Amino acid sequence: MTLFAFVADDFTGATDALWQFRRYGLTGSLVTDARRLHDRADVIGLATTARAADDPVPIALPALRAVAALCPLAVQYKICSTFDSAPERGSIGAVIAALHRAGLADGPVPVLAAQPEFGRYTWYANHFVRSGDDVLRLDRYPPARDHPVTPAREADLRIRLAEQGAGPVGRLPAGATRDRYLALRGHAAFVADATTDDHVHALGRLLLADALTTLPEGAPSASGARGTGRSAFAASSAGSSPVASAGSSTLSEALPGGSAPGGSAFAASAHPAGASTGSEALSGGAPSGAGRRVLWCVGSGGMSQALASAAAWWRSGTAAPAEPAWSEPGPERGPADPEPQPAGPERGPAGPGPALTGPGLAPTGPGLAPTGPGLAPADAGLVPAGPELGPAGPVLVVSGSRSPVTARQIATAAEAGWAVVDASEGMAAIAAAEVSLRAGRHTIVQTTLGPERDPDGIGDLLGRVAAASVAAGLTRRLVVAGGDTSGQVVTALGAHALDVVASLAVGGPVCVLAADDPAFDGLEVALKGGQVGGDDFFLRAAAGSARRLH
Repeated sequence: MTLFAFVADDFTGATDALWQFRRYGLTGSLVTDARRLHDRADVIGLATTARAADDPVPIALPALRAVAALCPLAVQYKICSTFDSAPERGSIGAVIAALHRAGLADGPVPVLAAQPEFGRYTWYANHFVRSGDDVLRLDRYPPARDHPVTPAREADLRIRLAEQGAGPVGRLPAGATRDRYLALRGHAAFVADATTDDHVHALGRLLLADALTTLPEGAPSASGARGTGRSAFAASSAGSSPVASAGSSTLSEALPGGSAPGGSAFAASAHPAGASTGSEALSGGAPSGAGRRVLWCVGSGGMSQALASAAAWWRSGTAAPAEPAWSEPGPERGPADPEPQPAGPERGPAGPGPALTGPGLAPTGPGLAPTGPGLAPADAGLVPAGPELGPAGPVLVVSGSRSPVTARQIATAAEAGWAVVDASEGMAAIAAAEVSLRAGRHTIVQTTLGPERDPDGIGDLLGRVAAASVAAGLTRRLVVAGGDTSGQVVTALGAHALDVVASLAVGGPVCVLAADDPAFDGLEVALKGGQVGGDDFFLRAAAGSARRLH
């Protein structure tokens, strides 16, 4: 059965989300058309172009309904870790409001933009980005502040969501208790703080505990089925224990001996025999999910990591998971090195809050970090690394990104002898790419450098360059830089599904494309956001410096 489902607002985010689930040992699939959704894997994702739409709701809401019909434990609306959105473009708040209007979300929607392993942190609902040796507030981070379509003018994500029409938005502190979580009822959404992977893992366990509660008796689920239990927020507001109520499921059920690792505070003391839950799936069974309530959540790859790590922790049955078997390759540095400079004070509606502090951006003060039995890092479930992809050539890169990170990556590749072609030359660019690739030379066709172009035409042009080169048999490894660009290029290649097989960097997985046309089927594709990867990202792609999933 399907444990988790996600709808991504762009294609690069979709592959990042799938990678997070797959690296924790879950089976998964990513499709580009809702008609190809299936329940044959633990995780199913649907990639869309909602982020590029003036109004994302007509794209996102039908997609979210479609994946919810598979009755997963949780559905994630996958967004960018720099919260790329605006009231007039790819509005995240509008999608949250639509979930409530449609009667799908029956409680506050959790929002986690943080992804600490990628240098994205949220503290007092203010979002921060690692930039070199500094950690900058989102509205002071040049690529986000100066974004040509969705510039970040505000770092407090509560304010951003409210401006986008989400409704009342609260905040969940890092390492919060279940009582603090339940106290957020009455809000349309809440922003979750996280500055470490431990915070992400703890949130995942909190959400998984909630996802395993069932629907109030007789209430319709997103699929139209009738439930037999109660949601955590509904039970709490009724004055009863949300986990121990008759018909609700517990963390203890999925584990040998009937107890959660470390004696989780979220486990119930009793559970009636015969009640329908989703816990059997996490321990290897396959119950029907028709009676379960779907937990709706919004977030970056950090949210995907939260859910995946919680499932792996649950399945492991260990109180103190081991250290990671494999961390992401690449030059990105984790939040613990070097110690960041303090960030500015909060400017949100809750008043001044403490700055980010080091080492490792861990919050200070009692009760703010997840502690206690069973809350050790949940990386025991990470699958071991396989062999490297190995070199391939020539490699074609098509880039519509305007990020200075991508510009540095192009410069590094050019210094290494790669051909760099200006895509604004149109048909001449296609011809130049063909000549270069036939000569066995790694080639970049880009609109990253030089004057800004019409964004609506960039993806179409780069899609034609990629399709022509692949159809002619000139390359079998393609890199696409730019979130909006990726969707248009993958569409031009006729892809109906993608599977992640390796990762070049956090947020930069390598996928194998599935298409009806044999010229495109089996193509290796790395989709990367503009800010993803170190300066040597393209060189790593050509060398195949990425470890395969086992």
